[in-house]
Amino acid sequence: MDIENKTKLQLYLKRVEQLYISIQQWLTEANLSFESNSVEITEKLGTYQVTQLSIKTTTGKWLAFIKPNGASVIGGEGLIEIEGLLAGKEYLLYMRNSKKGASLYKGINQDGWYWIEDSRRNRAHLLDKSLLLDIITLVSDYEF
Repeated sequence: MDIENKTKLQLYLKRVEQLYISIQQWLTEANLSFESNSVEITEKLGTYQVTQLSIKTTTGKWLAFIKPNGASVIGGEGLIEIEGLLAGKEYLLYMRNSKKGASLYKGINQDGWYWIEDSRRNRAHLLDKSLLLDIITLVSDYEF
């Protein structure tokens, strides 16, 4: 792996870990628990280990998995999948605020993890606690 790709991968892994700090705080505040485990990813940049989170209720019901998918993604600088046990998948993209307005999506006004609401409208929403809980409901049918 060349220096540029190694730097890109290290930045992606750092961003994932920073996001997990927020997610773990939000889940704790929402009375949910989580488990983490290391998984191997193979993508354009190579094969590497990354942490995956499993989200469950305090009674032990599994709701969703937060799975990093890679640093190499069209239109962003990282991809994370949120997969529910019943109702499907949603994706988070790490997007940077482009001063030139060259983003594929509307609503990118700061660097961060975004959920793309609807690909036809190209509307992106910066991830926060409320949005994360909405996404968990979308993929799991669990009501808060």
